[in-house]
Amino acid sequence: MQKENILISSCLYGEYVRYDGSNNKIDKNILDKLKIKYNLVYFCPEVAGGLPTPRVPCEIVSLTPIKIIDRNGKEQTSSFLKGAEKTLELCTQNNITKAILKANSPSCSSSFIYDGTFEGIRVKGTGATTQLLKDNNIEVFDEYEIEKLL
Repeated sequence: MQKENILISSCLYGEYVRYDGSNNKIDKNILDKLKIKYNLVYFCPEVAGGLPTPRVPCEIVSLTPIKIIDRNGKEQTSSFLKGAEKTLELCTQNNITKAILKANSPSCSSSFIYDGTFEGIRVKGTGATTQLLKDNNIEVFDEYEIEKLL
């Protein structure tokens, strides 16, 4: 039986693509269980959108319309939206209907985002990539919801 393709954030897979140059690799045992059940397609929307690693931290300052700035005040919205589009394109090309994306990220979060003050305050909201995927009927889970997929 053919395994289903599922998208996973590159940082959760172990790639060094986080804004600070590190990763958020999930536990090896959980990753191994996912690999048994799914073909994992790892991808980083922020890197795909043209942002470097490492990069200045970014936060969403407005959801409607979406506006994302970095800590220095430079608007980065276009890079985030470009990365979101590339992520959707990858999902479409690979028949991906589910994604595991990084919590609290301005791209990938499915529940909470930082409030745009760079003070570590979280508020309800979704990242740019997650919103686009959800708008296109792709289910999004974060790393704390992986058990639902196993």
